[in-house]
Amino acid sequence: EKADVVFNTLYKMRPANGLYPIMLSNQRKPARLSGKVAFGAMGDSFYEYMLKLWLQSGKQEDMYREMYDESMDGLAKELVAKSKPSGLTYIKEGRSNNQDHLACFMGGLLALGAYTDPLGLDSERAQRDLRIGKALTYTCYQTYARTATGIGPEIVSFTDGYDFSAKSKYYILRPETVESLFILHSLTGDPVYREWGWEIFLAIKHYCEKGVAFATIHDVTDGSGPTEDKMESFFLAETLKYLYLLFDPDTDVDILNKHVFNTEAHPMKMLHLIKKKLVEYI
Repeated sequence: EKADVVFNTLYKMRPANGLYPIMLSNQRKPARLSGKVAFGAMGDSFYEYMLKLWLQSGKQEDMYREMYDESMDGLAKELVAKSKPSGLTYIKEGRSNNQDHLACFMGGLLALGAYTDPLGLDSERAQRDLRIGKALTYTCYQTYARTATGIGPEIVSFTDGYDFSAKSKYYILRPETVESLFILHSLTGDPVYREWGWEIFLAIKHYCEKGVAFATIHDVTDGSGPTEDKMESFFLAETLKYLYLLFDPDTDVDILNKHVFNTEAHPMKMLHLIKKKLVEYI
């Protein structure tokens, strides 16, 4: 109920362009939104849960889908940009041309939103979102493929004439790019997403595997650089899980009809299926 109060409050405050700044102040009445708009750190999960709360409800809680669609309209109009010279699609953060690795989950989210669009997959809106989702995922793959290690950095900066460069060069075993590869492969069946995923897996295995665990890389642009004795829990819970599911031909996971992955990659059954099972049990 408390979570519902927060979403209901934000629904009443929703910006005209659908893009929510990352800060909410309720010290004075009325509450105010402030700060930058970000689909990376501090903003990512909020946009993710708009769509996924609607999906988990069995597509019954339309407020969440409405908020999601308004946000994606704003994203498409104001934040999606192209690099030069290659025309790589990326999401601007605030007034900068930076993109966090964290924002790479958006490729999969946009595709999932397109395939479940109430207007239909063939609608102009769904096709726009699918096109952006695929293009963004390709960009995220390129942030891996173009480094000396084949691993993507924490933050890239897009610069005219050079496409992008690594701004924060470390890699802490993040999952967002392979998450989008899994979702897009599940939806489209295109084998290219498995090919990109395999390249990424081999690079991670080569540079990060250290005996009994995997390590953080300080500089993905230097194949001989140092590593750190540190493995985030999300590497097991998310990165390896999505890679495994990407290549599993017999998975029971069904992201269109049965399951919703939360932001930490735990697959949860849609609520109407749980209720149906309980009725059958009773």
